[in-house]
Amino acid sequence: MMGRRFLRIVLWWTVLVPAPVLGADLARFFATVHTLHGRFTQIVRDRHGHVVSRGHGQVWLERPGRFRWDYAAPYREQIVGHGRQVWLYDPGLAQATRYKASAALGRTPALLLAGDGHLSGLFAVQTLADHDGLRWVRLRPRGRGQGFRWIRIGYRGVRIRRIVVADAMGQTTDIRLHDLHWNMTLPSSTFHFRPPPHTAIVYQ
Repeated sequence: MMGRRFLRIVLWWTVLVPAPVLGADLARFFATVHTLHGRFTQIVRDRHGHVVSRGHGQVWLERPGRFRWDYAAPYREQIVGHGRQVWLYDPGLAQATRYKASAALGRTPALLLAGDGHLSGLFAVQTLADHDGLRWVRLRPRGRGQGFRWIRIGYRGVRIRRIVVADAMGQTTDIRLHDLHWNMTLPSSTFHFRPPPHTAIVYQ
């Protein structure tokens, strides 16, 4: 299921990253961007570089710790995080799974949603060469059992534009952000999920 994979590996970015770790531009992004709304596209490739799935949808973010990803393709799915819980809703299955945030995110890139983490203890950070018109950094986890090998963050100025994650099986998930609006007022209802009638509820 795409949402479960996504939940494990790419909900990472609401952390307040200290400037010495990722550089002044990217640090200013985390220090100054409090809300975000836009579109995303996602491509998953296997270890040989072949495309195995494509997705797109909308994303909302309110730091710290609130997020919502609505997939429109390849099938509808919704991931909503608010405080201590995360909902994964699959309308096709009429099923909603509720996780404790700590259990759902674990020691993965999603751990960074806490909003007060210091990455230097969790990741080895490397500045990469510019390409595709973006500046890049790479984060490698210092511990084992994280489920991913590295995260690459591409940004221009203080705006993050692209996130690429490589998992332990050699697959990569490439997310590109489009039509972004920053620091707008988002209704609190954006991050509240109420299961529709006749939805099966699973508690994790």
